[in-house]
Amino acid sequence: MLRKACAVLCAAVLFLALAAEAAFAFTPAPGPLFNNPRGTQQARQRILHNIIATIGSTPRFSTIQIAAYSFDRKDIADALIAAHRRAVNVQLVLNDNWSSPAAHHLERVLGTDPDQRSFVSVCHGSCRGGAGNQHMKFYLFTKAGRARNVVMTGSANPTGYAAVNQWNDMYTVVNNRPMLDLYSMVFEQLARDTRVKNPFITKTIGTITNIFYPHPGTTRANDPVMQRLDKVRCAAPAGTGSAGHTVIRIIMYGWVGSRGLYLADKVADLDRAGCDVRVILSSGGQQVVGHLQRGGVLVKSADLEPTTTPNADNGETYLLFTHEKWMILDGGYADGDGAYVWTGSENWSNMSVNNDEVDMRIHRRQAFAQYRANFDYIWTYHSRWL
Repeated sequence: MLRKACAVLCAAVLFLALAAEAAFAFTPAPGPLFNNPRGTQQARQRILHNIIATIGSTPRFSTIQIAAYSFDRKDIADALIAAHRRAVNVQLVLNDNWSSPAAHHLERVLGTDPDQRSFVSVCHGSCRGGAGNQHMKFYLFTKAGRARNVVMTGSANPTGYAAVNQWNDMYTVVNNRPMLDLYSMVFEQLARDTRVKNPFITKTIGTITNIFYPHPGTTRANDPVMQRLDKVRCAAPAGTGSAGHTVIRIIMYGWVGSRGLYLADKVADLDRAGCDVRVILSSGGQQVVGHLQRGGVLVKSADLEPTTTPNADNGETYLLFTHEKWMILDGGYADGDGAYVWTGSENWSNMSVNNDEVDMRIHRRQAFAQYRANFDYIWTYHSRWL
């Protein structure tokens, strides 16, 4: 009898050990991820599969919080429902621009009450500001595999379109409780769909500055992006830049309107002042392009004609473009010379300053190098001169 009891106990311990090992089978890695809509199935789905794997690695009683502009992925919805059913708190905020069967299914299963442990909340306009949209894309996990306090943000919505038609990025920070707390506080504001008194937030945590919009009353003088550009010095200190010149690379999906024009004029001025500037656009206004080109900026477009690739699912034809929204710099900068990345959900347009948006400023040379490699790849192989 004693031997049988020991065997049962050993089997139970082994089961628990295997279950724990399975729970840690995937741990999200820090740093950037980029998909490639011209690549293999794995390359196209790289960001979204990383999100699914992270959801699958969350243990019971942990919390997932996701804010997105649009959502249509059944596989992500299924992963979230499975997490909810194993006692993970699953909370989403979506924009009301359009609905999908996957989003409706999540609403039916999780409910829509933000006072419950799991829910889907849909914002009407900007959740925190009123005008505009909920345009942030971030993914928060209190625990995932062996990581805690995980923050992911970038340009990628949880949609099939984001994988097949668009280049996107996603930057991950792990084991950072202050950053998770900051994003979770903003998420709680989003989930209530209630206007807040001071929606614009800037907070630096370590080497990362987090910037949350809306930015009410934006003018050329107080525009956060203009203030960033005003800090650039085109003479690069030793060990930075290229041949003494500060290097600037910009990929911007939406660069339009009167705001787009004054930002284009500033970028052109930096090129004239000696900065080494290159720009990739997709949805760029013709006037913006003209202002950049007249300033000497090298400009290409990743908004390509409908294309069928050998790796496309079912050989379908689709439009390819970059949906990324980031700027990188290596050289002279007022806050400290060196290498920087600004990435997130914000387009350089009039609408963006009224939206719920988020940007990260990352002061890390490794991050700069990874984003520079992504820029150079698209510039060389998947863009055309305007």
